[in-house]
Amino acid sequence: MPSLATVISVVEPDCTVKAPPGVEVGSLVLVAPVPSMSELFQDTARRVRFAATHRAIQEAVSASAEPGPLSDKDIVSLVHRARQSSRND
Repeated sequence: MPSLATVISVVEPDCTVKAPPGVEVGSLVLVAPVPSMSELFQDTARRVRFAATHRAIQEAVSASAEPGPLSDKDIVSLVHRARQSSRND
């Protein structure tokens, strides 16, 4: 298993988490609680921010004089600006 794989597992009733095949005994792993999909869909503010970010990225791509692939730095910058503008709206 690659050293930086992302895997989602569920905590069992006895508080155990089953590792996927390939994770060696003694491996260092990160456990982070995440909201369920239904919680994410019900979070109206989060959905509004996502829509604003998505819209800002689409507008930036459409406004580009020369369409082409965006660099990681371009994408991070666009997302940062969109998040800022959606908070100010």
